[in-house]
Amino acid sequence: EVTRLAGELNGILGWIEQLNEVDVEGVEPLTGGAQIALRLRQDAVTDGAYPEKVLANAPDRAGSFFSVPKVVE
Repeated sequence: EVTRLAGELNGILGWIEQLNEVDVEGVEPLTGGAQIALRLRQDAVTDGAYPEKVLANAPDRAGSFFSVPKVVE
């Protein structure tokens, strides 16, 4: 097991060596995702524009809806 783990560790160290070769001159360090403003989309209810594709693999359906067994008595 030690031999296998040593090979995996050497692979990881190889990737680190490759990352050290990347030129990052002028790139500001990012300390977290909180500094990035998220792009927002309009919050609108839609049918997804392709209900037949969505329901194509449904085991049972009633019209344009999934049909599921009754779970409340």
